[in-house]
Amino acid sequence: MKYPISFLVLITLFMSSCEKQFPAETIVYDNEFRGGKIDNASGALLYNYNGQFFVGRYNKGGFTVTVKNLPKHNAIQIEALPYFHDSWDGNNNIGGIDGPDTWSMSADGTSLVKATFSNSPCNSVYCLFQSYPGDYGLLNNPPLTEAYQITGGACFTGIQSISSVYRIVKTFPHERDEVVVSFLDNLVQTNVADPLCDESWSMGSLRIKVLNVN
Repeated sequence: MKYPISFLVLITLFMSSCEKQFPAETIVYDNEFRGGKIDNASGALLYNYNGQFFVGRYNKGGFTVTVKNLPKHNAIQIEALPYFHDSWDGNNNIGGIDGPDTWSMSADGTSLVKATFSNSPCNSVYCLFQSYPGDYGLLNNPPLTEAYQITGGACFTGIQSISSVYRIVKTFPHERDEVVVSFLDNLVQTNVADPLCDESWSMGSLRIKVLNVN
């Protein structure tokens, strides 16, 4: 049986209207922590840094954010703004005394970042390299490579008394209706009385988006 063209057009339009359209991206978690809110964050500490709240500070610790009831999606994007305070020693691993200093980010148990960071001075005589933006064990990059901002240190009073800030963005396939994002450090410094004052980290902001990509 032949149908008139107008009928076929109507059928096509009807079928198209029945296909549910999902937004290209939806923000499901957006927290700058400035007001002291730590929603959905397990293990989160509040740290007042220069008059504003951050999550932190940590030395051999971290926190986890769980977001449930996610809308339909096929990818997730995480945008984190960690602050690495004071004397991070990067890839240094001589004698296991003060390094390597690693920081990691994972989602649902899958590693997204496992890198070292260095706030060390760097010259022809002395330089403690870092792996970031690569993972630890793969690269020797100069200290502060791809740092977003350099600001004052948290506690340490030596020449490495700075905080390096990084804008880290990771996108990966994902379809589950829940995501668990974790942040953790493994800092090594056995020759100081106060490890937290010597080196630590905190989180300035965290944004999680679900995406629908082709």
